[in-house]
Amino acid sequence: MILDDPNSAPLQQLKDEHISLRADMDRFYEIAEEIEFESGPEVLQLFGDLFERVSAFNSKLAAHSKREEEGLFPLMNRHLGENDHTIETMEYEHHKAEQHLRDFFDEAANAKETMDEYDAQTITVYAVQAYATLTQHFAKEENMLFPLAEKILSTEEMEELGQMLRN
Repeated sequence: MILDDPNSAPLQQLKDEHISLRADMDRFYEIAEEIEFESGPEVLQLFGDLFERVSAFNSKLAAHSKREEEGLFPLMNRHLGENDHTIETMEYEHHKAEQHLRDFFDEAANAKETMDEYDAQTITVYAVQAYATLTQHFAKEENMLFPLAEKILSTEEMEELGQMLRN
């Protein structure tokens, strides 16, 4: 990876957060697949587990996204021209994933008392959509955004980002 420079520590932190988030996503995706292929009361038990895992994941994701949106993205936008839509695209993908997760929680709340196997399987699709969006998004950040940040941010800006990430 490009993050050999000690000045890249803040970017490495964000990348390391992806590793943890990806592990959480992989686990909830496994449960989502089980829900798709199971039937009967087990589906509702699995959905309960899925709901707990997605809830915990959502909190970690929100904190990570906030660090990017309030730290990294504004610093990078200082250097990118007005015709460059890199940060706009990244923010759009954040919002798209957040919307899938919001839909998951909203539909689960709506079906709460009367949820059946079909509801659980239908609502699980939102978690799968969030998984797909974030899998692609993390790859874009790691392969395009972070290398670009390393190239365009000054040592002072990297230090500023590091300070923001510590707060």
